[in-house]
Amino acid sequence: MKLSVTVDIPDDFTKGPINAARLAQMMATIDDIGATRVHWLYYGEVDPEDPRRGNIWDCYWAHHGKQTIAELGEPLQAAVKEAKARGLEIYGVLKPYNGGLAGSFPAGSPEAGSASQHSRIGGTIVQLIPFLEAHPEMRVQRKPFAANPSPIREIRLTKSNDSETRLRPEHLRIWVSADNYQYRPLDIIPTGNVSVKSAPRDVRDYHGNLITAKGAPVRVITLTNLAITDPYVVITNTFTEGTGDFRHTPQGMVEVIGDNAEPLDCVLATHASLWIKPRDFRTYGLEFDQGYGHLPIALDEPWQDPTGDRWTHFKGSDEFADEAIFGRGQAGGFIGIARGKNEFHAATPCEAYPEVRELWVGWVQAMLDAGVDGVDLRISAHGSLSDEPEAYGWNPPVLAEYIEQHGSGPVDPGKLATIRGDFYTEFVRAASTLVRARGKKLQVHLHAEAFRSSRVFGQQHGMPDNVEFQWRRWLEEGLVDEVQLRTSWFEAAEDPLGAKETSLSKLTNALADPVAGEMLDLANQLNLPVTLNRYIGRAAGLPEYLDDIETARRDGRIARFDVYEFFDLAQCSTDQPGLVPKGDRIAALKSRWQKLQAESTRPT
Repeated sequence: MKLSVTVDIPDDFTKGPINAARLAQMMATIDDIGATRVHWLYYGEVDPEDPRRGNIWDCYWAHHGKQTIAELGEPLQAAVKEAKARGLEIYGVLKPYNGGLAGSFPAGSPEAGSASQHSRIGGTIVQLIPFLEAHPEMRVQRKPFAANPSPIREIRLTKSNDSETRLRPEHLRIWVSADNYQYRPLDIIPTGNVSVKSAPRDVRDYHGNLITAKGAPVRVITLTNLAITDPYVVITNTFTEGTGDFRHTPQGMVEVIGDNAEPLDCVLATHASLWIKPRDFRTYGLEFDQGYGHLPIALDEPWQDPTGDRWTHFKGSDEFADEAIFGRGQAGGFIGIARGKNEFHAATPCEAYPEVRELWVGWVQAMLDAGVDGVDLRISAHGSLSDEPEAYGWNPPVLAEYIEQHGSGPVDPGKLATIRGDFYTEFVRAASTLVRARGKKLQVHLHAEAFRSSRVFGQQHGMPDNVEFQWRRWLEEGLVDEVQLRTSWFEAAEDPLGAKETSLSKLTNALADPVAGEMLDLANQLNLPVTLNRYIGRAAGLPEYLDDIETARRDGRIARFDVYEFFDLAQCSTDQPGLVPKGDRIAALKSRWQKLQAESTRPT
C-alpha cells in the first residue's frame, strides 16, 4: 500500500499566502512523510478572460488568496512543477458541482452584493463562479411551488415528545426584520395554547436517529392571533437560567400558518452557519436553509449572555471543520423563520445543460494542460447545502427528457434521478476519452456515504440529491483507471468533533458497510487500484488515525491511503515565513509509515 496527501489549497491560503518557498516546503513535507502522490484540488483558471475561470481566491474568507495567485499564478500549474521536481506523482482533483458556496451575506448588511448579485433566502451569495454568475438559471432548480403572500397568522412549535415543558406562549418573544439584518423585537407578548397531538410523520436527526415516530404523542405550543408580514422572523424566549427541555430538530419543530389555516412555505435558521459564524441576529443576520435544520436544539435554552461569550465562542478557532455541525456550537434558545423556499441551489450547476458539461470538460482540459499525471472526479462540494436537498433537480432540460422518456404527468423522483445520472455519465465518458487521449489516468471518487438508495440526512449533506450516480456503470464500462473510496460524511461529521470515541466513522465499521464492500469488491475484480480517502482532522484522535493506516494496509483491497488534507498537517502563518506544523501529526505520520514500511520489507 502506498501513501498520498490531498491539498485543498483554498484552506491553506486562509492562514497566509502561498509563495514558491512555502509551496516547496509543502511538497518537501509530503515527500518526507513517505507519500508518493499528491491529490491537488483545482478551482478554475485565473485569467479573467478565460471562460473556465474561477474566483474562490477572491472569497471574503480567503484572506491571502489574491496574494497567492499573484505569487504562484494558477496554483495547480505551480504545484505540478514542484511535485515533479520532487519525484512525486500529482493528480488534479475536480469537483464538477462546485460552483461556489451555499452561504450568504445578509441582505441588509454592508457586505450584501459585494461578491455576487444573486441571492438565496437571507441575502446575496458569498461566492459564485463567473459561469454561474452569468447563467444563474443553470443552477440545480427546485420543483415547482406556489408562493403564498398571506401574513403569518399562527406559529406552531412542536416538542419531540409529549412530556411536560416549562415553556409557555408567554415565555416567547418575536423579532422581525425586512432584510435579515439587525432584527427588532415586536412589542407584544404572544398568546396561544398548549396541546398534545399525534406526530404527523417520522422525524430523524442529522445522523439518522429517530427523534419522533409518526403517530407518537407530541406537545405543541401554538402562537395565535398573529399578523406578521415581515419576511424574516426570530422566536426567542425570556429564560435566563435553567436547562432547556423543549427540544426537537428545527425541521420537526416549526410550522407556519397563514390565512384559512393554510401552511406557509418557510426555511429555518439557528445561530449556526458554515461561513461567517456565529450569527447574532441582533447585530447581523442568520443563515437559512443550510442543513442545520436537522440538528436538535432546545428552544427554551437561555440565549441572552450578558458577557457576550455566547456569540464569540468560536471566533479565532483554527479548526477546519465547522464546530456547530459537530455538536459543539449548535446553540438553542431561538429559531429563525424566513418566508418562501429557495428556487435554486445557491451554487450547484445542473449537469443536464450542454454548456455546463462543456465547462466541466474544459476544466479537465486545463488540468491536463497543467501537466497532471491523472484527473480525479469528486462529487461532493459546498454549493448545494440545504435542509431539503430532495426537492431539487427539476430543471427544464431534465423535465424535457423526462417527458420524452416517460410522458407527462407526476414526476417520479427515481426516474428523474436516472435521467440526471445519464447526463452525468455522459460527462464521465467525455472526461475519460480526453484524459486517456493524453496518456493519463482517470480516477473517480466513489462516495460510499451517499451512493446508496437509503441515506440519512448527514450522508446526503454536501451532495446533490436526485442524481443516480452510476458508479457501477463507470467501472464496468471501463471508463476509469482508479477509484478513490470516500466513506466520510460532509466535513467528516459522522461523529461529534471532540467525542470521547468514534462510532459511525470508525474505519472497521466503514469497511464493513455493504455499499463500501461492494465498491471495493467490484474495483478489485476489475483490477482498479483503490485509494482510501480519510480525514485526519475528523472526530478521531491521532492514535486512531494512525491505526486506520494499519487497518487499511492489512485489508488487502486498498492500494493507497490518502491523508486528507495537508491543511491539517501544517499551516501558513503571517508571523513566520515557513509552515507551522499542526501538533505532532507530521512526525507521527512519518514514524508510523516508516514502521509499516520496515515491517513490509522484513524477511519472514
